[in-house]
Amino acid sequence: MENISRRGILMGGLAAAGGLANLAAAGPPIGPGNGHGNGTPSLKHANGDKRRWDVIVVGAGAAGIGAARRITDQNPDLRVVIVEARDRIGGRMYTDRTSMGIPVERGGELVHGGPYASTYPWIQQAGFDMRMFQNNYIRLADAPPSSPPSQWHQWDSPTSWLFPLGLPEALIPHDPAGQNLPLPAALPGEKADAYLLRLGVTAANTPSGLIYELTDDSEPLYNTSASRVAAPLRDCIRYTLHPEQAPAPEILDPNDSRYDDGDYKIIGGYDQLLRFIAADVPIMLRTVVEEVDYTANGVELLTSKGTMFGRRVVFAVPAGVMKHRDIAFTPGLPAAKWAAFDAFTYSNIFKCVLEFKDKVFTPNGTDNWGYAESMDHFPTTLWNASIASPRYKGQVIVGWETGAAARELHALPLEQKYQAVLEVVRRAAGDQGLRYHNAVMTDWANEPYSWGPYGSGGSAADMAATVGGVLYWAGMRTSSVSSSYTSGVAQADQLLRAL
Repeated sequence: MENISRRGILMGGLAAAGGLANLAAAGPPIGPGNGHGNGTPSLKHANGDKRRWDVIVVGAGAAGIGAARRITDQNPDLRVVIVEARDRIGGRMYTDRTSMGIPVERGGELVHGGPYASTYPWIQQAGFDMRMFQNNYIRLADAPPSSPPSQWHQWDSPTSWLFPLGLPEALIPHDPAGQNLPLPAALPGEKADAYLLRLGVTAANTPSGLIYELTDDSEPLYNTSASRVAAPLRDCIRYTLHPEQAPAPEILDPNDSRYDDGDYKIIGGYDQLLRFIAADVPIMLRTVVEEVDYTANGVELLTSKGTMFGRRVVFAVPAGVMKHRDIAFTPGLPAAKWAAFDAFTYSNIFKCVLEFKDKVFTPNGTDNWGYAESMDHFPTTLWNASIASPRYKGQVIVGWETGAAARELHALPLEQKYQAVLEVVRRAAGDQGLRYHNAVMTDWANEPYSWGPYGSGGSAADMAATVGGVLYWAGMRTSSVSSSYTSGVAQADQLLRAL
């Protein structure tokens, strides 16, 4: 299974209602051509009236492209088109091919689960090569240099369980393999850092593995519930006193099916995958859907380029767009669907990309590293965004943070955001003179066709429920490219069964 441990109508019997600008005016339909990613435009399914379609898919992200591809493959006689508000495909997968010396990903970047991802058969069919994040490290940057946790180590290695300044004696009775006394209960509303300090574990003496387990892709200790601390803390006590009882560290190996479930990057850019999947399905870019009128006979879309009609419409837009009320519906959508959208909340995610002219950071002497996390710094996580560019002489490093710490980083002016990541790279590389060559980031929370990165909340079933037998919904609250693609395929299958 996919392992995500890490780190976007027909009224009155198709009666015409206003002129639709032709495809050229709406932005040329793009198809990555013959399914080999060569970008050759195709109108295979665009013959005939450019206003009327069997199925219109709104959104050219992984969910929308997945839905359109599935419908086209299962029933080639159906006329299917994708409309996309942006001037590119991909949604929150955004491969930037101009800002740096190699393609960089401003949004979704990794194939989580590699060969177990739902998109992997397409990756195989296209012949794309990937690189695994195989060598991943954590450390406590501010620990004494003589303390093992100050050095780069694997998150579940024996070093990760150690208290940098030594195990406090008051914790020894709580050793599960010793006296096994229970730890004190957390107080109502108490946070993890305060609870640890109450037990005599200072910030400087908190094990790196404990911080990693509690905060990875989550909230910092100061915003983590103290109720989550006891179990991993007892593990740290036990494995510090009895290192022979510690579990074997995780093994990652892309060439061994027992250990190949991890995070991967596609060489040459993630957008190649969606272009390959889309193949000859026509895509109309720069076409913003503004209003939707629907009956049991079909759907009318009023777009920035004119009016379109479809027997069925698949909405493959983020839940945040729906919550923002960017599209008007007549008649209105069911109350349960709006309630689900309104209950959705985006996560706080910070992602900043820095390019260096040389390979400036090589933890443990290798540039074949994936994640490097300083558990006592913000942003906590660096990752090697140039690992999939073996001939590239420079280095691209991502600074990544989540939760309240991400929110605080986003509050900084842009240059200070770049500087915050640079300072962590400097500390990690041991070179305070480092300077970046280029820097980019996308503020997804203020991007008008997403309004955020990914999130949670709201009933997934209500979000996905078909409306009026003609409106379908895909990818509303998914958090990865492959889960979005899977959502699109599922909605396509549901639509095909109902036709």
